[in-house]
Amino acid sequence: MPLVRLDDEEDPVPNLAPMIDVILVLTIFFMCATKFSTDDRRFDLDLPQAGTAAAAAEGRPEVIEVQSSGGLRFAGEPVEATALVERLASARAARPELTVTIRGERAVPHGRMAEVYEACRAAGVSRVAIAVQARSESRTR
Repeated sequence: MPLVRLDDEEDPVPNLAPMIDVILVLTIFFMCATKFSTDDRRFDLDLPQAGTAAAAAEGRPEVIEVQSSGGLRFAGEPVEATALVERLASARAARPELTVTIRGERAVPHGRMAEVYEACRAAGVSRVAIAVQARSESRTR
């Protein structure tokens, strides 16, 4: 039984509000249910910016994170600087074509980054990349 009587000249129009509500609820559900990649955000690092950047080599690189406070993480686990060479060497033994990405905060001293890079070289890792953020057009001007 219709609640509103239509004149003979009026055409019935479908009500789109419930369909829009369902689409909105589904969109929110899928946004919340999607697992976002957290590999890039173990620490909340303030990465330096570079005008030109290239993608890392193929395969999934191991990540060394360097905080400005001096903390190190390798493959998501805290590691001491003295044990970093051993961990890198064992990872390289398992994967000879190991690629390492060093993610250091902007405030990390150059000497600390050089120590991490030297640990990679001492472990025999030849593919080392440094993570940076690409500059946006508004910041370069």
